[in-house]
Amino acid sequence: MFNDLASKEYIRNYWSNDANSYNRSILSTMQSQKARNAWQELFTEVLGEKDLSILDVGTGPGVIALLLAELGHNVTGMDYSYEMLSNAKKNALAYGLPVEFRQGDAENLPFQDGLFDAVVNRHVLWIVTKPEKAISEWQRVLKPGGRIVIVDGNWYRNEESLKRNVWQYLSKFLILVTEHRDPRVEDLDKEFKEKLWSVKAKRPDLDVNFLANAGFKDIRVMNNIRSRTQSWLEYLKNGYWGDIFLVTGTKQ
Repeated sequence: MFNDLASKEYIRNYWSNDANSYNRSILSTMQSQKARNAWQELFTEVLGEKDLSILDVGTGPGVIALLLAELGHNVTGMDYSYEMLSNAKKNALAYGLPVEFRQGDAENLPFQDGLFDAVVNRHVLWIVTKPEKAISEWQRVLKPGGRIVIVDGNWYRNEESLKRNVWQYLSKFLILVTEHRDPRVEDLDKEFKEKLWSVKAKRPDLDVNFLANAGFKDIRVMNNIRSRTQSWLEYLKNGYWGDIFLVTGTKQ
């Protein structure tokens, strides 16, 4: 039975068990100058060029935090998984970038009110247990006029389609050949997936509603993020998941 506490522990264990494999996969962004430039240009377009104090929620191996720190921002990365944070700290050391990492829950942030100029997250909101509570917390730690940036996708849309299943099968072969790692990852528990709010949600429309209900203004949506940030090879390996969108808004 997945109550809120059980769901959070399941999420923590799910990501912790795959932390090392996910780290090797996601580091391809840091290892590709083209991908780094693309993500940095995207965040600069949304956040501007002024140096900011930024919280990266669900930082995982820390890639987005590192990319933002490389631009000159003062970045704090937070994650629920200690194993993910261990890799993030190693990556920051390897790249010589000054990012602070903290353990914490996306729905109950361990930070005071109005501390950050921006709160960003990539591929996080879809799996939190209470998205509106999470967004409320992200708003709480923002300064007035601060920006929220959500990067996410409709990961389980068309899950049963033949095209997606064939593409996913072929992508595993590409990952094995190009990254020299076993791409097989245990899927989400069926009961947990059925409980997950995002599986059948109409996104990013619902994300816009979340931000509007939380009092954000100047809400914007950017689609086709995958085409802007991934090479053709990365698209072949990961494109079966569907497109990626970005939603941003300003705290009043």
